[in-house]
Amino acid sequence: MSEQLEIEFKNMLTASEYQKLLLYFQAKEKSFFFQENHYYDTIHEDLKHLRCGLRIRIMPNSAELTLKTPLGDHLLETTDPLSLKTAKELISKNSILQTGAVAKKLQSLKVDPDSVQLIGSLKTKRFEKETKDGLFVLDHSFYGEQTDFELEFETHDADSGEQIFNRFLEVHHLMKRPSKNKIVRMLEAFSLNSPITD
Repeated sequence: MSEQLEIEFKNMLTASEYQKLLLYFQAKEKSFFFQENHYYDTIHEDLKHLRCGLRIRIMPNSAELTLKTPLGDHLLETTDPLSLKTAKELISKNSILQTGAVAKKLQSLKVDPDSVQLIGSLKTKRFEKETKDGLFVLDHSFYGEQTDFELEFETHDADSGEQIFNRFLEVHHLMKRPSKNKIVRMLEAFSLNSPITD
């Protein structure tokens, strides 16, 4: 189990901007990896109303169950690691772990872990570049027939991180485009009401 404060800045990209940044970071095909996000909420959208997000993420060699809860201007991530086998079994059963840090956190929010169900999924082709300033991420996400491109910057300091991110946008002549969280975009793609956090 881990808990960490998520400080990140995001910006939507056009396809050509995305390609330009891949060239800037000298991205090689072997540097990319795919991940799947499977999102959960209750039938009454309790997590949406609490401004929380719950997902199982499947990566090439691991998986995790993560609950994101508001903490000031940012989000607190509570995560339980999962084996790939367990993650896939939970998804197929339309459920999450009933024990662990995430379940305990849900209970503290008065949300029964047994009451959540799968509300949608998406797949992302991801490129990451660690720098002295923080982690830059380029995402190409797929929501059924829809696709989009996004730049993320993860850092440990909100104030300096925002300055670095804004400067990066300026240097690369990238228009500022507010980025909705992936769960919101996924649900909008399927014409559903959407929770707030990714």
